[in-house]
Parts: sequence; structure tokens; C-alpha cells
Amino acid sequence: MPGAERLRYRQACIEMLFHPPAYTFLDALHIQAALSADFLPVCVAGIILTTLMDYAELNKHALSGWFPGHMLRAGKQLQESIRLVDLLVELLDARAPLSSRNPELLAGQRHKPRILLANKADLADPAVSRQWEAYFAAAGERIMFVNSHRLGNVRRLLQDWKQFAWAGKSRPAFVRPLRIMILGIPNVGKSTLVNRLHRRNKVQVGPKPGVTRQNQWVSLDDGFELLDTPGVIWPRLRDKCHELLLNLLGNIRDEVVEPYLSAQFLCLKLQELGAEQRLIDLIGADAAKAEPEKTLTLYARKRNFLLPGAEPDLERATVAFIKDFRDGKLGSLSLEKPPATDKSF
Repeated sequence: MPGAERLRYRQACIEMLFHPPAYTFLDALHIQAALSADFLPVCVAGIILTTLMDYAELNKHALSGWFPGHMLRAGKQLQESIRLVDLLVELLDARAPLSSRNPELLAGQRHKPRILLANKADLADPAVSRQWEAYFAAAGERIMFVNSHRLGNVRRLLQDWKQFAWAGKSRPAFVRPLRIMILGIPNVGKSTLVNRLHRRNKVQVGPKPGVTRQNQWVSLDDGFELLDTPGVIWPRLRDKCHELLLNLLGNIRDEVVEPYLSAQFLCLKLQELGAEQRLIDLIGADAAKAEPEKTLTLYARKRNFLLPGAEPDLERATVAFIKDFRDGKLGSLSLEKPPATDKSF
């Protein structure tokens, strides 16, 4: 098979497999045998086999990348610390509230009062955020969409949390601060929230996941104690799309995910959500219905990211395109809708 045709087949396989489960090499061999025996040429089945093995290998290495040893320890420490607090404040990413919520984090902890904070609400589509509010309300959960950099009246917010925590309960006989645990997956803004509530920088923050590595208690002047916890992602994500989505949001480190796949996924996601106008505004009219690789090529030329010979520098374009999304240059954009109306990947 000619090289160009082989590349086209391989790209088609990758796009077809954007929803793979955690394939093993044995799974890949079975699939390859079935495909080649039924209707596909052996050469095409071989390409699919290679692609599946790539995914299996990537899944194997990525697992140790996004779930390092300190996360396992942090998860156990978090479970042990829950008994020490009166209220749980769980942070999510407003652009993908369900996908950015660790289902294993608070398993079996329904008895503890809990408030959901969907952070980075300024980067999400307000109309979709309202749908999420209705979704969580129907599930009996309280959610607030916020921007941790601009919380407004912090004192009023804390007093509201105190009333919620003690609702229907007898308060302790002795006077003590209300203890609040701040938790969530990496890089959803937990430490930024703690610093904003404290009104000064008490804990270290950074734009990458994994800055907080251990529990940190912070005392406030208003009779509150905050427990900032490390971000913890569950060991097995749903599928490849889930991994790419969390990488785009900054919850999984760029070092353990192929940036080019994340950028392609974002292009496909924008088209799936009917948000082609964002691509047009950023790149030009030709990007509206283009294939992901073509979109990134157009973006590279638009930004003048060129290699010798005027070839587009796709590696540089990939990094810049993802940064534009994370910085909000594609506008307020939600990458996930509530399950009842979700037509995304």
C-alpha cells in the first residue's frame, strides 16, 4: 500500500477508535483476526492492529502518569480526614461538570453535608450551565457556578455554607470553628479558592495539576477552618475521549497525553457542539468544516508557525491552539452537556 494511502487508513482508524475501551494486546489480536477474516484486507487489519496496540501501550503508560503514587496516598488520607470536617466543598470544572468529578472520591460519604462548586464558570456557556444546575437539582445536589478569582462577598458565602452545614443538626456544645474540606480532581482551582477565602496567598497555586501534594489546614478569622487537599483522579477513566477532555481542561498533565490528539479532539468537539463559529473567528472561514489536521494546518499558517520551506509547524500550532482554548480565546464554551441532552462524544 502506498505511504499516503496507508496514512489515510491509519488516520481513519484513529478517528474510528476515538471511543476505545482500555484495549489489551490480546483484545487487539482478536479484533485484528476477526476483521481480516471477514471483509477487510489484511493490510488494513494490520493497521488497525497497530493502532489498537498503540492505544493499549498508551493506556498502560498513561495510567502511571495521571495516577502516580502520591495520588493513591492522597486518596487514602482524604478518606481518613473526612471524619474531621463538618462540610465538604467539591470543586468541578464548569465546562465539564460530570467528567471532572471523581466518582470514587466520596463513595459512601452521603451522610456528610456537601456543596458542589463548578469553578471557572466564566469560561463556560451560561446557557449550558443553567442546564447543569437543573440536572444536579433534580438529583438532590446543590451546585454553585463560580469563578474562584472573583467570589464577590466572601463573608456572605461562608455564612451561607455554615447555615447549610448545620441545617437540621444540633451544633456542638462547645464553640469551635466550622471545618470545611476543599476537594476535587487536580487543577480545578482548590488552592485558588482557599487563598481567595483567606484573602491572602496561604497555599501554593499553579497552572498545572499536582501543585498541592498534601493536606493543608488554613484558619480564617471568621470562625472557619479550611482543609485544602491534593487533587485525585480515579485510576481508570471512561475511555480515550475522557482522557483527552481532562487534558484539555488541564486536569491531566500534558506530559502523559499526546498533544496532537487533544488538539484534534478539540476540533472535532467544536464541530459536534455546533460551535464552528469559534473556529471561524479564530482561524477563518475555511476552518468551519475542515478535518482536524486541516484545521491545525490553517491555524499554523494563520499564526505564521512555519518550518523551513514554508511547511506548517504543527507541533507548535498544537500547543498554541490548546493554550488559546484554556485561556478562553475561543469564548465561553462548555464541552459537556447534561446526560439527558448530551449529543457530544
